[in-house]
Amino acid sequence: MRARVVAAVAAAGIGAAAGVVIATAPAGAATPACSSAQLQPHFDGQQGASGTLHDVWHFTNVGATCQTIGFVGAQNFGSDGRALPTKVTWVGTKHTIVLKKGQRAQWRFYFTDPSRLNCAPQAATNMIVTPPNNTVPVLGGRGVKSCKGAFNASPLVAIG
Repeated sequence: MRARVVAAVAAAGIGAAAGVVIATAPAGAATPACSSAQLQPHFDGQQGASGTLHDVWHFTNVGATCQTIGFVGAQNFGSDGRALPTKVTWVGTKHTIVLKKGQRAQWRFYFTDPSRLNCAPQAATNMIVTPPNNTVPVLGGRGVKSCKGAFNASPLVAIG
């Protein structure tokens, strides 16, 4: 399964090598945009209250100082490595974040507890996430186990 997901990420990387723009900085920006290669995703755990579950994630910048703005994209995968139906709705106000090496930016995927919707959670065992301003996804790990693969994403916020 991991091989199929890694192959999907590699195929996206081949597209980038063929001239697809990976990241673009706004005109006149002094700080370059963060690339997928320098943002490592980490799952921080799940929280919940009143029937809403939150999967908390963060990126760690492992490269030079960069900026990013916006929302993370995502694609769930099943245990057989096939992409599952995934619908991410971006909710909130995005802000420009400047990350120095080692700094983190956090986001949440949140959704209604599937048991409240009389729905079996999607059997997502893995996920790729795409950082804002990028076209190349990175392997994130654990998928979002929402009803029918539908969930919301908060904008990135700087932490620590």
